[in-house]
Amino acid sequence: MDLYSSIKHLYPRAVSDFDFMVADAGPEPVLRPESEEKGRVRYEVKPPEEGEEPIEGVHYRYGIDYNLLTEGEDYDLVERGPYIAVWNLEDPQPTEAELQAAWEAYQEAEANKPLQLTEMEKLQKENALLKAQITAQSERSDFIEDVISELATQLYK
Repeated sequence: MDLYSSIKHLYPRAVSDFDFMVADAGPEPVLRPESEEKGRVRYEVKPPEEGEEPIEGVHYRYGIDYNLLTEGEDYDLVERGPYIAVWNLEDPQPTEAELQAAWEAYQEAEANKPLQLTEMEKLQKENALLKAQITAQSERSDFIEDVISELATQLYK
């Protein structure tokens, strides 16, 4: 399913990157429960002032250093796929079933849509038409010349 096309089919007036945003972060690491403490690293944000107790989130924060962990043993890479990252429309965010139904309706609408010619195909078609018109005009002028010459020979006999 193409998430962007499904949303645009449901909300044709919605503006991408303003009303909604579709993202795909690719494979993301997911820690296994037994490895949460193993890769945990304390990062200093700013030193506390004299007499001040360090506060998590202000003076330091904890993060996971995946370089200290082993893929497949401590964490797994999981493909999340495309998802709605931002939703600013007043309408409620559509469910997975609504998006799937919209995707099927979009595909049906696209299949029934008449084929659009590309710019090159339009130019080629126009070129063929102009060539046919020139050929027809040339044959007509040849015919008129033949008629004039026939009339001239009849007149001067």
